[in-house]
Amino acid sequence: MGLGIKILGPWEITADDEPVRLTGERRVGVLTRLALSAGQPVSADELLAQVWGQGTATTAGKQLHIVVSKLRGLLSPYQDDDVIATVSGGYRLNLACERVDAHLFSLLGRQARAARAHGEITRADALFRRALALWRGDALAGMTASWARVESARLEEERLATLEDHIDLRLAAGDHHAAVPVLTAHVEAHPLRERSRAQLMLALYRAARTSEALAVYQETRRVMVDELGIEPGAALRRLRQAVLRRDPALDLTSPAQRTTVVEPAVPVELPADTRFFTARATETAWLHRTLTDIVPGSPAVAAINGPGGVGKSALAVHAAHTIADRFADGVLHVDLRAATAGLQPLSPYEALSRLLRSLGLDRAALPATLDEAAARYRSLTSTRKLLVILDDALDASQVRPLIPAGPSCAVIVTSRQILASLDSTSHLRLTGLDPADAAALFARIVDAGRVRAEPDAAQRIARQCGGLPLALRIAAARLAAQPDRTLTQLADQLADPSSRLDALEHADLAIRDSIAVSLQHLPGRPVGRDAAHTFLLLGSMETATHTVPATSALTDWPEHRAETALHHLLDARLLEPAGPGRYRMHDLIRLYAREQAALHLPEPVRVTASPPRFDRA
Repeated sequence: MGLGIKILGPWEITADDEPVRLTGERRVGVLTRLALSAGQPVSADELLAQVWGQGTATTAGKQLHIVVSKLRGLLSPYQDDDVIATVSGGYRLNLACERVDAHLFSLLGRQARAARAHGEITRADALFRRALALWRGDALAGMTASWARVESARLEEERLATLEDHIDLRLAAGDHHAAVPVLTAHVEAHPLRERSRAQLMLALYRAARTSEALAVYQETRRVMVDELGIEPGAALRRLRQAVLRRDPALDLTSPAQRTTVVEPAVPVELPADTRFFTARATETAWLHRTLTDIVPGSPAVAAINGPGGVGKSALAVHAAHTIADRFADGVLHVDLRAATAGLQPLSPYEALSRLLRSLGLDRAALPATLDEAAARYRSLTSTRKLLVILDDALDASQVRPLIPAGPSCAVIVTSRQILASLDSTSHLRLTGLDPADAAALFARIVDAGRVRAEPDAAQRIARQCGGLPLALRIAAARLAAQPDRTLTQLADQLADPSSRLDALEHADLAIRDSIAVSLQHLPGRPVGRDAAHTFLLLGSMETATHTVPATSALTDWPEHRAETALHHLLDARLLEPAGPGRYRMHDLIRLYAREQAALHLPEPVRVTASPPRFDRA
C-alpha cells in the first residue's frame, strides 16, 4: 500500500495502513503543505511564509532544509523513490495523489459526476459514498496556522458541494425517503445553504409531507431575514410556489420519469495465472512499478516486446495478478490475435467492440464507426480505474485506439515488435530464459520423478529449447503424452537439427507455427518481400550472426537495402541484436528458415549462400 497522508480529519500519516509517528509542528506543516500539492513543486519561499510565518528568521531557510532532511529520513524506508525531491526554488512530494485523502476525495467526486452524466447512477452513487466516507472530521483538524484554516475552509466547501451533488443524484433516483434525515441534519448544521434547504423541501414533498416542506421554506425565510437581512433566492421562491400548486414537474410518478439506473459493468477477464511461472522477478517488479506509479493526466502503459514463445503473455498475466486488486472497476483482456496461426489480427474496431461490450454496452448500441467507438470507449473509461491487457498486438496503430482515457487506468501490451510510436509508454524487451531458469521451468512442469531419474537428459532438453518457455512447454507436453518415453530419447531427438522442430510440436502447439506468424506479418511489398527473401538466405548460412555488409554481399543488394531488410526482420523478432552492427538468429528460428529455404529457394542459390565466408565482413 505504501505511504498515505490523511488530511480530512485529524492529521495522520500511514505506511501500509499502519500509523507513522511524526512530531514537530513545522515538520507536520511542511509535509502537509507539500501533500496538498502532491506531485507539484512548492517554492521554498511559500513554505517559509506559510509554515514559519511573516516574521521569518534569517535562519529559516536553513531550518527548512533541516526539516526536509528529517522528513526524508522518516519517509524513505516506505518509499522507493526520493519521496521529497529538490526542484528549482523549492521541493516536490513524489507521492501519487491518490495516496493523499484530500486529492482522492476530489478525484472520486469528479468520477462520480462524470458517471452521473453518463447515466451510470449506481456507479455514481458508489463513488460519491466512497468520497464522503474519507472524511473523519474537520479537514486539517488541530492545525491553527492561517494557511491551514484557509485550506480547511476550501475543503469543507468542496465536501458540502459533493454531499449536495450526491443528494441530487439520490433524489433523481427516487431515494427521497432515505434522504430526508440526511438533509435535515445537513440543514441544521448549515442553515444558510439554500441549495440543501431546497433539496429538503423537494424530498419532503415527494414523501407526501407537503406541510413540512412549506414549513422548511418559512424557517429558511426567517433565518435569512434575521441573519442576513435578505429574502430567500428566486429558485427557492419558485420551488415554494411549485409545492403550493402541486406542480406535476416535482413528481416521480413512474420509473420512466426517473434517471435511468444503469448497473456498472465490472469485468473480471484476467486469465488464470500459470502454476509453473518461473523466474522473471526483475521484469515482474518493473511492471509493478510502471503500472502503479500514477502519472497525473494519463494512464500507465507498459509494453512488453520479444520473440514468439518467449513468455510475454505469461509475464503480463502473472504481473496483472499481483496488482489486479488495485483496480476497483475491473480487468479487461483482449487477445489481438497478431500471434495466432491461421487467424487475422483483430481490427481496432473489432477490438473496441469487444471492450465496449465488456464495459456493459449492448451489442445493438455499439457505435457504427471506429472514431465513434473510440470516443465512446474514452467516455466510458475516463472516470474508471481499470487494468487493460492487450495481448499479442500487431503494431501501434492497432493498439492506439484501445488505450483508455482514465488517468487511474493501467495498460499492459504484449507484442513481438517494439511499439515505439505509442506515446507515454514504457517498454520492456523480454529475452529467453537463461540456462538455469530454463532447466528450473522444465523441472517444474515435467513429472518430478522422471527428472530425478534422468537429470542430465533434462538439462540437455532445456538447452535445446533455447530458453523459450513455449518450446519447454511443448517438450513437457510430449513427455506427458508419452509416459513410457524416456527423457534421453527426447533429448536425442532434439539434438538432431533435422528432427528438432518435429519434436517441438504437440497438439495445437508448434514452434513452426509461432515463427510462421512473424513471417506472415512482415510489411507489404516490396520491403516485406525483401525481408522474407533475406530470411531464407540467412537460414541457409552456417552461422547464426550477420552484419549489413555480409548481408549486402549475400543478397547482391546495396547496403541500405540490405539494412532495411534486416531491420524489418529485427522488428518481427526473427532476428535479435547481437552487438553493434550485428544481428543474431535464434537456433530454432534458423532451423525453420533453413527448412523454408529448401522449399522456396533454388538449390544453386542455397549452395551459394551456404559458405560462411559471407559473414566475415
